[in-house]
Amino acid sequence: MKYQSYLNAWISYPTLRRSVLAVSLATLASTGASAQTYTVIDLTPTAVNAVAEGVAGGIAGGSVAESATGIAARATVWDVNGQIDVHPAFLADPATGSVGRSAILGVAAGVQVGWGFGSGTAGRTAPMIWHGTRESAAILPIPFTNFGGQAAATDGNQIVGYATGTSTDGTTIGVTHAMLWDAATGTAIDLGDGGKGAMAYGVGGGVQVGQVNRGNANAALWRGSDRTLVVLHPRDAVVSTASGTDGVRQVGSAGYDVRVRREAAKGNKDARFTYAFVWSGSAASGLNIHAGMAVNGTIPFAHSYALAVSGPWIVGYAVDATKFGTPASSHAIVWDADYQPTDLNAFLPAGFVGAMAQDVDAQGQISGVIYTAEGRRHAALWVPTSARP
Repeated sequence: MKYQSYLNAWISYPTLRRSVLAVSLATLASTGASAQTYTVIDLTPTAVNAVAEGVAGGIAGGSVAESATGIAARATVWDVNGQIDVHPAFLADPATGSVGRSAILGVAAGVQVGWGFGSGTAGRTAPMIWHGTRESAAILPIPFTNFGGQAAATDGNQIVGYATGTSTDGTTIGVTHAMLWDAATGTAIDLGDGGKGAMAYGVGGGVQVGQVNRGNANAALWRGSDRTLVVLHPRDAVVSTASGTDGVRQVGSAGYDVRVRREAAKGNKDARFTYAFVWSGSAASGLNIHAGMAVNGTIPFAHSYALAVSGPWIVGYAVDATKFGTPASSHAIVWDADYQPTDLNAFLPAGFVGAMAQDVDAQGQISGVIYTAEGRRHAALWVPTSARP
């Protein structure tokens, strides 16, 4: 079996084996404790294509589209009053009938951020901020000539994202710049292009994370300016990215090319494995928390990704190697303070086969997306119903 070849190669790869072994041993030591359980709330029971990207204090934000392609996506907030459409009216073009499209990617107390595209953005994707209503929507500034950008995350005080620059003469597309905005004033700070391109995806406690282009993507960290750039890229990794931070830890993923056994197809001797990672401010602090050895030994998770962190919780997803290419391949994962993972697919409602966890708030509530076997995507919220002692 081809997957067994990959698994054997991974087991023989010493750098990966050592880093995951520590997590596996911690997991085995804690198996006597009662596990966290969750109730899953389907936020969009009639949706074709929806996702809850961010959550804070039980209020979620994301997008809802009427088509499977997401072309007509509309920024959406879910709170105690239900679903609120916050798609900005100024994105519509009366002349053509186009309503534009928008999405929320990050949520904090009273603040939502993301992007919009339409007549009001000159036909380019623009970074945007909301305060819970359609009327509050505003475009965030980009302090250089650009081809657009988006806001990816906020902690309520700062907003991060990226914008695409132009060539020297301003006529063609240039490299991307990681961006930082003040959530109260909208003041923009260019975190730089890292030399060949940079993007910021997460923010918390005065720390911004994302990636810089060093031939391949390298996980990166900033503390408010381009001069504070720290590259988090793990040794021996081919690619890496940092997706979220709470100001103390940074989470993301790293990809490794591993030589597979001889029975692999001729000319294809390497396989790429991607693993969830945690850092605490430096490349040397990186820890591989891949779920493959710790969650349900019957599921061969080939890849895992950590997307967000809040207090003791880290969330993301893992990929079932036996179900590649189907909605059932994606398993939402939450790691606890001991890096013990829980497979959130165990709590899915009837009719759903896959899921992805996108964000987690201070109360341990998790936002994300759940999939039907036919590929429909519903925005969802996992609410803790019991806690480990």
